[in-house]
Amino acid sequence: MAEQFRVDLEELDVVVRQLRRLQRDMDDPHQTVTYNASIPTSAFGIGFAEAGRLAGAHDGMQTYMADVLGALQDLVHTFGEKTEASRGAYEDQEHAARHPRHD
Repeated sequence: MAEQFRVDLEELDVVVRQLRRLQRDMDDPHQTVTYNASIPTSAFGIGFAEAGRLAGAHDGMQTYMADVLGALQDLVHTFGEKTEASRGAYEDQEHAARHPRHD
């Protein structure tokens, strides 16, 4: 006799909703780091060697943070799509088990 497993489709729906919410919540920090965290080079000072290095370090970190947040958003999006597809496949399988075809 085969073991039977049950998948809670409602819980998968909850996971999908939470992932979508997380992705939306990450939009604001990503936009902020990309567009609102710029500091003009002159703010780091003028006339000494470290000013350029500081500005460069800031720009590098800003780019890095935007890339990290973008990668996280992509990961959450991909996981959400796969979770939703799995949920659909489980639902289809459950329907097929309840209503077997008699060809």
